[in-house]
Amino acid sequence: MPALALAGPVAASPYQAPPLPLCHHCGLPLGRRQRQTGDSYCCTGCALAHRVTGGAEGHGRATGLLMAVGVGAFLAMNVMMLSFVLYSDGGESDQASGEAWVRWALLLLATPALVLLGGPFLGRGLTSLRERRLDTDALILVGVSAAYLLSARSVLLGHGPLYLDTAMGILLFVTLGRYLEAAARARTTDALQTLVQQMPVTACRVDARGEERQVAIAELAAGDRVRVRPGERIPADGRVEAGEASVSQAEITGEPAPLYCRPGSTVAACTLNLDGDLILTVARTGSETTVARILRLVEEARASGYPLAPLVDRVAGLFVPLVALVALATFGFWSLRADTGVALLNTLSVLLIACPCAIGIATPLVATVAAGRAASAGVLVRSGQLFERLARARSVFFDKTGTLTTGEMRVTAAIAGPGVALSALKSAAAALAAGSEHPASRALRELDSGPRPRVSGFRAVPGRGVEGEVWLDGTARQGKLGSAELIASVGAALPEPEPGKTLVHLSLDGAWQGSFILEDKPRPSAGRAVAALAARGLGVELLSGDNAGSVAAFAAGIPGLAAAAGLSPQDKLERVRCAAEAGQHPIMVGDGINDAPALSSAAVAVTLASGTDLARELADVTLLGGDLSRLPWLITLAERTLAIARGNLIWAFSYNSIGIGLAVAGLLHPLFGAVGMVASSLLVVLRSQRLARFPLPQESP
Repeated sequence: MPALALAGPVAASPYQAPPLPLCHHCGLPLGRRQRQTGDSYCCTGCALAHRVTGGAEGHGRATGLLMAVGVGAFLAMNVMMLSFVLYSDGGESDQASGEAWVRWALLLLATPALVLLGGPFLGRGLTSLRERRLDTDALILVGVSAAYLLSARSVLLGHGPLYLDTAMGILLFVTLGRYLEAAARARTTDALQTLVQQMPVTACRVDARGEERQVAIAELAAGDRVRVRPGERIPADGRVEAGEASVSQAEITGEPAPLYCRPGSTVAACTLNLDGDLILTVARTGSETTVARILRLVEEARASGYPLAPLVDRVAGLFVPLVALVALATFGFWSLRADTGVALLNTLSVLLIACPCAIGIATPLVATVAAGRAASAGVLVRSGQLFERLARARSVFFDKTGTLTTGEMRVTAAIAGPGVALSALKSAAAALAAGSEHPASRALRELDSGPRPRVSGFRAVPGRGVEGEVWLDGTARQGKLGSAELIASVGAALPEPEPGKTLVHLSLDGAWQGSFILEDKPRPSAGRAVAALAARGLGVELLSGDNAGSVAAFAAGIPGLAAAAGLSPQDKLERVRCAAEAGQHPIMVGDGINDAPALSSAAVAVTLASGTDLARELADVTLLGGDLSRLPWLITLAERTLAIARGNLIWAFSYNSIGIGLAVAGLLHPLFGAVGMVASSLLVVLRSQRLARFPLPQESP
């Protein structure tokens, strides 16, 4: 499989939090107070699960660790079973004679079990203490070690309480629970892994002589020609040079219907050629492809924060030290009221039931699942924190050209001057337009696909049009194609433009030849998107630099859309800033360089896959496929994400608070505390995974 270099510079937003180190197994943030050293893990379960599956140390290391855990679990279960001998009824003489060897047997079984099962906790606990952090692994290790040492003292003295079964049961349940929890989190965060696995390893490259040769994907470069047969996946982003086919883009854009591709169509790497034979010209490879960008943005979403992060960070920083103080107070209270054995059991219960694992994963996990669900719908979200800002947004600003419109102008009518043949008018205009990449020029080029007159001395006049010498019947004639200002000297009465439409005029040797009416139509999804946003109570406004008549005519065709015309990039920036200062958490949707200032100041910057490179780098959200109706769907997903995150936190806080109260009161056995700790975390995982089944957006007609 080709390696995709996913690292790259990304412009920072004023709303963007600094990136967090990630767990090497499940991909969730480690936390702002943790230092990343080598392969770091968010919990002992992830460290154990990653190595057991061979993910970090190789199969030899994984097999050894799995055997150690298995042997430790076997010994721990024997300790718990053998302990029932001490609790069974029998004659006093029989019990006295058998108790001594049972005690020694329990100690001999428990010692290697403590080493094998407690080793991972010991390693992470010592690391935390060296970094002057007190985490739950250290608390569990302290409690279990205290129970073991007190039991060992009783065995050596020949009398006293034994807590070996409790200590081994805690280690066994916690280890098993942490492993299952880590495996569940890893499955949740690996939703896009299949996308990488589907990338082809080789490609059929076609040289200049038409000869074909299989090469590794890494050998492809921009400009290469490759052949993709039916049933094969496209190896790189590119443009169709020859052939026709239906291409499935479901993995990239979330669109269920295949896209019909013909010469000139653009295709993305990893999409599937269903039924045709295509020759492509490679445009982007490796880390520059769309699929690599998707993976990079998902990784950034994992590392750049999560909803309610400040609250979680404050709680996590205070919770463990507070639990340690409560545990010490519990031990002191029950030592005075009962005895050391009861005090130890209740203290163990406090340490176990108060384990804030559920708090630690309550919001990062739900944000990661939501980002994966959005990506499967063709919506790339750069940061988990965006879901909180999206849910709180109260205003949405749209750019016009290329955002609410298709950005592809079409000639809707041609007006020929007196004595000018319509075919000659189209041919001359197409010839002059051939040298320009302006949207209007691209539309005019399509007017005449036959032989065109030769053009020499071509020159683009910025903001007005193009000019050059057009050779007609062997004679060079000075041609101008563009706005009324460009050909103002012709002295003819030019047609007046209609609101919302563009007029392009053609003159030859200073004489007006005719005009073309062009129109940039709204995207099919624009009306649906604006209506859905307005129905949610959001203010929706169009910010455009076009003239007032054109903008007003366009906005009139989309109910619920307010409009402001004649705005400079600075004006757009000020409108977005005012909305931000008013607490509206504004969303800005744009695709051009002139939208960059407004995008950088919005709470959430949204662009389309067809946007400029600068817009895509500034954007927090990228809509693949150009379907604007996915923006209100994303806001709905964000609201659901925030609701589940809040629910997870409420559950975690309530569970820990009630559990600590029961443990302090002596009403909770440590084994039930261990099981409850694992069950609480698994419940958070299951609640978060509900977002993986969140309904995908319906395809726009």
